[in-house]
Amino acid sequence: MWPLVLFLWLSLHHGLFAIDVCDSLQQVVAQLPRDAREAPARLRPRAVQALRRYRQCPGLTREQLMQLYRQEASYLHALHRYADVLALVDTFLPRFARQPDSLMFYQMYRWRGYEYYLFGDLPAAIVAYNQALRYLPAREIRARVNRLSDLGAIYSRIQDYETAYQYYLQAYYLWDQIPPDDSLRLWARLDVLHGLASLLVAHPTLEGRSREAGLAEAGRLLAEARQLLPRANIARRLRLQMQLELGLTEATQRYMSGRPEQALSILDELSLLARQLDEPHWHVEILYRRGMAFWYAERLQEAERSFLEAQAHAEEALHNNTRRLILTRLAQLYEEQDRIDEAGVFFQKAIPYVETYLTHLQTTRWATLPTANWYEPYRGLVRVLLRQQHYAEAFQWLERSRARNLQAFRRYHAWTRQMPLAQQQRRDSLVHALNQIRTRLSNPNLPADEALRLKSQEATLELQLRNLLALPPEPPEASLATLQQLLARVGATALVYFIDSVSGLFLLTADTLRFFPLTLTPDSLGQLLRRVSPVFDPEGSGPVRGARHFNLRALHRLFELLVAPALPFLSPDRPLFIVPDGPLFRLPFAALVLDFQRPYAYDRATYLTERHPISILPALGLLLDSLQATDALLDVSGLGRARFADDPRMGEVLPVVFRRQPLPDLPGVHEELERITRRFVRTQRWEDYRATEPRFRQAATESRVLHLASHVLLHPTSSAFHAIVLSPSPGDDGVLFLHELLRNPLSADLVVLSGCNTAAGEVLPGEGLEGLQYAILAAGARGVVATRWLVEDRSMAELMDRFYGYLAAGLPLDRALQQARLDFLKNAPPELQSPFYWASPAFFGAPRVLALTPRSYPLLPWGWILLLLLGVGVGVLLRYRKRRRAHGTSLAV
Repeated sequence: MWPLVLFLWLSLHHGLFAIDVCDSLQQVVAQLPRDAREAPARLRPRAVQALRRYRQCPGLTREQLMQLYRQEASYLHALHRYADVLALVDTFLPRFARQPDSLMFYQMYRWRGYEYYLFGDLPAAIVAYNQALRYLPAREIRARVNRLSDLGAIYSRIQDYETAYQYYLQAYYLWDQIPPDDSLRLWARLDVLHGLASLLVAHPTLEGRSREAGLAEAGRLLAEARQLLPRANIARRLRLQMQLELGLTEATQRYMSGRPEQALSILDELSLLARQLDEPHWHVEILYRRGMAFWYAERLQEAERSFLEAQAHAEEALHNNTRRLILTRLAQLYEEQDRIDEAGVFFQKAIPYVETYLTHLQTTRWATLPTANWYEPYRGLVRVLLRQQHYAEAFQWLERSRARNLQAFRRYHAWTRQMPLAQQQRRDSLVHALNQIRTRLSNPNLPADEALRLKSQEATLELQLRNLLALPPEPPEASLATLQQLLARVGATALVYFIDSVSGLFLLTADTLRFFPLTLTPDSLGQLLRRVSPVFDPEGSGPVRGARHFNLRALHRLFELLVAPALPFLSPDRPLFIVPDGPLFRLPFAALVLDFQRPYAYDRATYLTERHPISILPALGLLLDSLQATDALLDVSGLGRARFADDPRMGEVLPVVFRRQPLPDLPGVHEELERITRRFVRTQRWEDYRATEPRFRQAATESRVLHLASHVLLHPTSSAFHAIVLSPSPGDDGVLFLHELLRNPLSADLVVLSGCNTAAGEVLPGEGLEGLQYAILAAGARGVVATRWLVEDRSMAELMDRFYGYLAAGLPLDRALQQARLDFLKNAPPELQSPFYWASPAFFGAPRVLALTPRSYPLLPWGWILLLLLGVGVGVLLRYRKRRRAHGTSLAV
């Protein structure tokens, strides 16, 4: 057959025959295999040209044209011309849109999804696969099972393992409905079993399993697949591919279970199988896993050779994720062997692949994306540079990796404000729809089918939002000199922490950068925090007996480890910008103890807050736009809700996870808001049924200071569903979730979150503490005051009252909070001097003096009464004297 095809091709190319070209092209195309993988590699480029030329021939039916498109996509893909496949699909879809053929449109959307998957644009891949499923005829159950498995694989790559698991389970249970006479029925079963096993190997603790139980379940699924494979009626190529996929997953499961020698035996067998396929990416995958197995077996020289060989063939890998993993593992191996220079080279080579993925994913999964897996190349490079004593370079790489999602959100909101009105309205519509979907997803009892349907809608809306925004490329990171200029502008010093296997403290001033090694690891730091108080135990929940008694000895030890090395270079009373790392985001730096006499003698201790005003930043780069002036119509807007117990709608409005017990009333909210707004001239106050989400959005763009006082709800498993309870209004449920805060632009200079645990959340690698304060900073606010633990109402009210008093007096935000703490310590009785009562509220952001207009007599309303009485008295006296003079004149006459 192939000599005939080649002879016809040469005839057409060189014009050897004067026969009709279209007839000749028809013969060439008819000889081409429908699956390009069965064609010799040397003929695939010519096949693409023949297919394209034949498509231009007249007289072809609609069905013939569609088949030519499908066949060309297959050959382009085999040539790794993925961008050309996407362009071909984009031509096909509008051409046949008027009368779409369901099965053909399914196939073309499937091609689109697969190419996006290989490119690393995983959100776009999810949307394309969901579109493919919508076109898939109902009778094609086996194809539906396969596509659900594909979606599970993509969500696994995004590291949304729970959603991936639900897709695999849906495919697993749907498989029973495949007709028994479907020849590929067992193939679909194999696909699902392999997908579930791969997921459990990647994330064995799914559904509350232990690591050992998850890996054991993966082994059981792989064993079942091994038994089914000989019975599957599939082509030889598909059988080989499935053998390879199962073998790679089984090898990974074996070395992760502590059996690396068994993994190596499996991989030796797979190498023989891979030679039978003309697909070089299998060779790369086998080499990578051989390197991992040797590493687990502590055969490091052989691991190095395998990784280096995989890296040499990395361009043959199927996608960039494999390349990223090879480079990262090779760098970690060199780091473990103290070959620091080589480790740095490979960490730096891995970073561009990470940034490609982050660029695609930031637009859709900002709140849930960051994990240590993605940020390891950055942190590894910082470790290497610190060991090489390249401190300035290490500092800049660390800064480059920090709060990327948060800062991307800030750019997103800044870009939104520049949109034409029509685009803004479209954006608002998409955001509103997204918020409604995510609110429904907060229900842990949602049926799996409904949850996946909502996930599909969420992905589609997110992609539409991304395409609408067309965000510009990320701006360059702030240079060291730029950051030093910003510090000089506000007269501050920055303490920037890095807590890892190599830990340290960067001290940055307007003219110097110093580095101090720290003898701390994440584990030792966690142990010290738990010694301070039970409130710092991440496993604890709710009020804990003894939590109010902070251990000054532990706080002093933390001071010695974290701040004392830099203390000789810190001028007293100079503002401190602190950029924590990992568990340090939970630490109240203001309460660190410089000296003490007894562990619980609070009135005889000296705290860091007495020496410095303190601001917490997720990244110093936040200073770039946080120091800019803002325009605002109002000084302060206060929103609060005091009454809950008599609202019958609360049981319907609150998400299911929060309906366990009624919310109690908050009788102090009215007085709190009245006291705050009474201090300033241009204020507004909305309480109870008037404190709604639309009012919040209005106040967020009109006010310099936005004060929120209500119940805060903390979701047990997802920070994205932490919420502030406001009041329902038409079109809004009155529950302001963290994910909604992320999407609502804020231009306030300060947002004060009055309540308990308003800064509580998961510590995300590279991002910081994902509490409500994180969402508000991401939405564009310049600063946030939020609390780290359950607060005592009276002490918090007094602290906030003093804080606003100092703001009215013209102090910067950090100094206003510092002075409020010092006043509290000076006047509080001994039983209220523990840091528990005054160190919970922290300032997050860049401090500044707010252009507020205080009232002349904000705290003396009775003064107006005295002034009025005095005026009346003076008036009466003057009238009395006038009448006496008039009376004296009449007597004289």
